[in-house]
Amino acid sequence: MMPPPEYVLARRVLLDALAGLAGQRDAIVLVGAQAVYLNVGDADLAVAPMTTDGDLAIDPRRLVDLPVIGEALASAGFVPGAQPGSWRGYGGVVVDLMVPSGLALHAGRRSADLGVHGRLAARAAAHVEPEEEIRASTEVLAAQLLAAVRRQG
Repeated sequence: MMPPPEYVLARRVLLDALAGLAGQRDAIVLVGAQAVYLNVGDADLAVAPMTTDGDLAIDPRRLVDLPVIGEALASAGFVPGAQPGSWRGYGGVVVDLMVPSGLALHAGRRSADLGVHGRLAARAAAHVEPEEEIRASTEVLAAQLLAAVRRQG
């Protein structure tokens, strides 16, 4: 089955975010639907394995000062969205950066204080626990994206 173009675009934008955040790779964890679909692969799912956004968790204990998250994402073509941690990439596809609320320093109502990275780079999220998710694998995502693009013709 050929994936819809919006799914391929979402995966492509997620790769853009991962490439932009390469200097923070040790602090980034793939979460959300993209993580589930990457983890289960071609398993027989009750729902279509597609999503039109990307979710990345940040482990602030592993963050380094440089590159600054906002600057790195801006260099990769992203602009801040309306909410803390929301970043819009190519085609308006959103990638959300989240910090587990238990690890967020002085989290505001929605924002997470990440020191030199600011309070708007990511949002605090009670439902995100990076230890329970898989690490983002740029190589696996890239291979899946390439395969999806080839199937589209």
